[in-house]
Amino acid sequence: MKPLNYQSRITEVGDVANRLVVLYNATDALQDDAFLKTTFQELETQGEAITQAVKRDKAVSQLEEADAQRDEAIRVLGKLLKAYEVIPVEGLKPHGEKLSAIFQKYGVKITTENYSSQSNLVDSLLKDLSADGVQASITALSGVGEAIAGIRTAQEHFGQVRRAYETAFAKQQSKASASSLRKPLLELINKKLIPYLVAMQLSHPEKYQKFVHEVEKIINDMNEVVKTRSKKK
Repeated sequence: MKPLNYQSRITEVGDVANRLVVLYNATDALQDDAFLKTTFQELETQGEAITQAVKRDKAVSQLEEADAQRDEAIRVLGKLLKAYEVIPVEGLKPHGEKLSAIFQKYGVKITTENYSSQSNLVDSLLKDLSADGVQASITALSGVGEAIAGIRTAQEHFGQVRRAYETAFAKQQSKASASSLRKPLLELINKKLIPYLVAMQLSHPEKYQKFVHEVEKIINDMNEVVKTRSKKK
């Protein structure tokens, strides 16, 4: 039996572990094997740890993406107001100058602040742009209202994503990262489970052969996925 490819991604190793656990739990004939019972308990524990760690890593990625969307919305408004500030149209330029002066109190530089500071500054910017005295200027400049709405939407979305991230982080902060869990799980499959199954298939084929073939298929299927991906590079 070939080992699980060491180039398998974190999620792929976790998927193989979970599939193997499901297979073992459905194989009544091997429930009396103490070694397999202990090994599959380890597999289940480590597979679940990877699943949770991947979720946590995904939450970090989603937070970074939400922040990038918010940054872009701020840049859009900045560019728009900069153009209106110098537009050679008498009826529009004063409005552009008025709104640009408000925006410049914060500037695009707020996108370089940490998450908390930027959130506070964006809230303050949106509050200033919600004042009654600037609504006429916003209405007069095409696209500005939409740009401000874009910042507000991005800010709200970031807040939602950050709350989800903080919840996930609070639950998992003492646990290992997904990348650090990948190698131990590969070792458990390749250096503990597979050698034992190969030996048992040789010594007790009538009891282990069917299960070994099914394990082999799960591993070979994933190895083929990894092989196909490598060819595309």
